[in-house]
Amino acid sequence: MRAPFKKLLLLLAKIAFLIFVASMIVVQIPELEYDLGDRTPVSIGGPEELSSNRFPRAVFAAVKGTADFRHRFTYSRYGLTFTYFNLDNYGARLVVRTYEPVNEQWEKIELFLGKLRPFKSQAFHYKIRDIYKESFGVDIPEDAFFLGLDDVPKLSGWQVGAVVFAGILWVVLFYMFFLFRRKKTKPQQTSVSAPR
Repeated sequence: MRAPFKKLLLLLAKIAFLIFVASMIVVQIPELEYDLGDRTPVSIGGPEELSSNRFPRAVFAAVKGTADFRHRFTYSRYGLTFTYFNLDNYGARLVVRTYEPVNEQWEKIELFLGKLRPFKSQAFHYKIRDIYKESFGVDIPEDAFFLGLDDVPKLSGWQVGAVVFAGILWVVLFYMFFLFRRKKTKPQQTSVSAPR
């Protein structure tokens, strides 16, 4: 392999690694905005109040409604099991997720607190959309929303630590990749004594 080609591959690998580390920071920014945001929930009284113009990103919300378990299902990912369901009057425009097991007592609840965000911004939204379609014949509309119950804005140490660590790592890698230069050692001169 020619030396210029090797250098180009090495440069591309360095840039790709820096982009990967930077993406670790970018992914955490919306979470930090939510956790540092207003802790007073936005009140939502009906589906007509849900719009992407009003809620382009995650907000802490109190949604009025009653549980509709006709399309309830559980989904496991990475060792965690979530229960998904809808609320009456909202239909497929609002998908609710909880970590807790649900039962008929939940039908008496009339106010649901949690993180409200556009459905397409939720992790694994494509998989949840497929389950609704395949299991119930229900299409999740493009303007749908997602409500993660009991996700109260609260800054956690691991989030701050992850962002700080990724930031320091990016700076160190950038310095090592592009700014750091090894000092070239001068070859030692050997003195040869002339024969007498």
